[in-house]
Amino acid sequence: MMNWKVLIVCVLAMLTSACAAPRYSGSAISQDIHENGTEIVLIKDNETRDGFRQTVENWFKKNNYKYVVKAEGSKHEFDKLTIEYVGKWNWDLALYLSDAKMEAFHQGQRVGEVSYKAPNSLNTNKFSNAEERIEYMLEVLFGKLSDIEATKAI
Repeated sequence: MMNWKVLIVCVLAMLTSACAAPRYSGSAISQDIHENGTEIVLIKDNETRDGFRQTVENWFKKNNYKYVVKAEGSKHEFDKLTIEYVGKWNWDLALYLSDAKMEAFHQGQRVGEVSYKAPNSLNTNKFSNAEERIEYMLEVLFGKLSDIEATKAI
């Protein structure tokens, strides 16, 4: 009988382990693009909560990036760094940021991207401050942290 209890505890531990934890993946924008004073164009996503965009704007201000916000569907300006984003929230006892992606474009090419995924699992680490998660996305996108470092930080 004791072996079944140990087995149940082991199974529960595996279900709540890091394999089902939130994580980041992506590649950073080259520093020569964003450190030369290149203006950033942030394309607003109408389907994503306004708090996502506001968090991105606050991060740009805090890090002294020049930016403008343009409407969804705006054309990319060839000489500016254009960032598009999407964020999705899910419900599991509470609302949480479950999936998000940012892509950066410059001179007609994608020059960086980052994604965040918080699986709907028993891991309670998915319930956290969405602003912090979005800021970590930007840290990865702008090369201040690697995706591995960001994942470990959360």
